Amino acid sequence: MFTVVIAALALLICPFSWAGSVSASLSVEELSADVQALRQEATQLEEENQGLRRILASQDDGELYIVVDTESNRLTLRQGNAVLHQAVCGTGSHQFIESETGTDWYFETPIGSFTVLGRERNPVWIRPDWSYVEENMPVPAEHDPDRLVRGVLGKYALLLGNGYKIHGTKWTSLLGTHFTHGCISLGDDDLELVYKSVKTGTKVYIY
Repeated sequence: MFTVVIAALALLICPFSWAGSVSASLSVEELSADVQALRQEATQLEEENQGLRRILASQDDGELYIVVDTESNRLTLRQGNAVLHQAVCGTGSHQFIESETGTDWYFETPIGSFTVLGRERNPVWIRPDWSYVEENMPVPAEHDPDRLVRGVLGKYALLLGNGYKIHGTKWTSLLGTHFTHGCISLGDDDLELVYKSVKTGTKVYIY
């Protein structure tokens, strides 16, 4: 985020030095407004991160908890200040798609404090509408059995609510990058360790 702000400031100083990257129709006032908006967004994100850091610093009740850094794509299993395990993960791709009906989706891992609401073995993926739109396929009826897909989420899943989960993936070569549709993906060994370590009610902090 701060990189974006710096880049925008550079454009203000020399708006014609980056050929083709800035439209000549943009005025200095418009660029200034964009930079101010980016500064405000960066400040808001930093405040949210500071709040999460304070929550993490207060974790002294002896309970295990999970921390997910969506910037570096790292999942950490912690107990108090102790790091019990760290794993490379995959998080939201920040991609946007839109259907012909006007429905759109933005694939981002949610930020904030969550709780493990449930634990699943051999989870079944219920294909959402965006999965068909993404592949230019017709969208079936809501309860069509073809939506049920086995074997793509790994052996375990931790439910975080609103359809978001920590689960496995077939695309292990992409772990460490932003490639998911919002869920948090882990390799098989890391997923099994995390699944067996936590319980329903375990706190998950994502930033």
